[in-house]
Amino acid sequence: MLLLVGITELVSCRKPEDGLGLGILDPGQAIDVIEVDTTSLKAWAVIPERVRTSGLSRNLLGSYNDRQFGPVHASIVTQLRLGVNNVGSGQDNSGLEADSVVLSMVFAASDPVYGNLDPQRIAVLEVAEDLHVDSTYYTGDQPLAYPTDLVERKASWIMPKPFDGPVVGGDTLLPQIRLRLDKGFGQRILDAFGTPDLADNTAFVDFLKGLWVLPDNGEQGPFHAGIFVLDLLNAQSKVTVYYKNTLPGQEDTLSLDLLINENCARYTRCIHDFGAAIDPDLPNALADSTLGQLVDHVQTLGGPRTRVLAPYLYDYRDLGNSALAKAELVMPLAGSQYPAYTPPASLLVFRLNSDGEDELLPDQLTGSLNIGGEYDPDAREYRFNITRYVQGVLNGTYANTGLSVLPSSGGVTADRAVLRGPADPERPMQLLLTFTKF
Repeated sequence: MLLLVGITELVSCRKPEDGLGLGILDPGQAIDVIEVDTTSLKAWAVIPERVRTSGLSRNLLGSYNDRQFGPVHASIVTQLRLGVNNVGSGQDNSGLEADSVVLSMVFAASDPVYGNLDPQRIAVLEVAEDLHVDSTYYTGDQPLAYPTDLVERKASWIMPKPFDGPVVGGDTLLPQIRLRLDKGFGQRILDAFGTPDLADNTAFVDFLKGLWVLPDNGEQGPFHAGIFVLDLLNAQSKVTVYYKNTLPGQEDTLSLDLLINENCARYTRCIHDFGAAIDPDLPNALADSTLGQLVDHVQTLGGPRTRVLAPYLYDYRDLGNSALAKAELVMPLAGSQYPAYTPPASLLVFRLNSDGEDELLPDQLTGSLNIGGEYDPDAREYRFNITRYVQGVLNGTYANTGLSVLPSSGGVTADRAVLRGPADPERPMQLLLTFTKF
């Protein structure tokens, strides 16, 4: 009864927006519009079990300390591959000596860094277990690796320059991270020239199973450093072994490229420490879901997502000669935004099935409605059109199990956002419902 009273107070006698509710109600029958902005919502943060990062377009590397979300630590695991078979076959390889070894990782062409461009120390370990390109890897997967850091100590600290390409051999390359590895690692590869280990890639990935590239920055203060977004599928992302042939009469300076490509098993590993966040809102909310009524959190790379439930949605079934014309979920940002920690370009929303798994909304399965979810920087909010989903709940097509909201591109960006909860006193999260009377 109280719900219907609240709806009655919001009745306005105006023509509906053009196209409002098209396909749900005949516009020619519409007379009055009932707008409801007081629907009760419950919201809370949850941590997903796992997020897939293997075989994606970009990989992430680096660490920073987020005041709201705690420390974030992203690393890369990848195989390497030969460009040709039978490397060094049929020749005298006894005079080969390593000059240098360089791991190159090209910055992504767009949004190449999340956070700040402070120097970071990067380590490289050799993987000690088999990797498989047809396996699925997730943010929480930690490879077995040998403990010896392959990076030359003097080269371990890097100053990232995602907008300036280095000049190598007179050529200006794409902006990239270049790590000088230990010559002993390169010599080990040269010593395998002409052996079965370099006969083909099946043998090679058994000989050298892969590399684990990870930040080693120690404890960091807030707003220090960030996450690098890298394009390892670019041809300039590779390991290059520079060497010379010292045999008399055969003196030469040469190089061998070890490739990173789509045939490589490759994934991003990410570690979060929410409990170490300086702002206690997130760790407190993870311990007490009722605190999500004030503030909520979403983050990529296995960080939190937000669950939203309208527990009394079924009460709208008894509205007589009224039909749902539009349903919008509005999620404003909370507080101020640190410039280097930009919010996700868009959020995704899924309905939860009876097993608590994400499933597409009907609004995502038709081209007649745009579900939205893009960030509006002027309004500082995300807005979703979920009319067909809410209508399905009212019709009994879907159980009222709630929604799951998370950032798009969750495996290839480091984005995060703090959202206002349904009980925010200034600008709460809302489910806006528009009904038409006919």
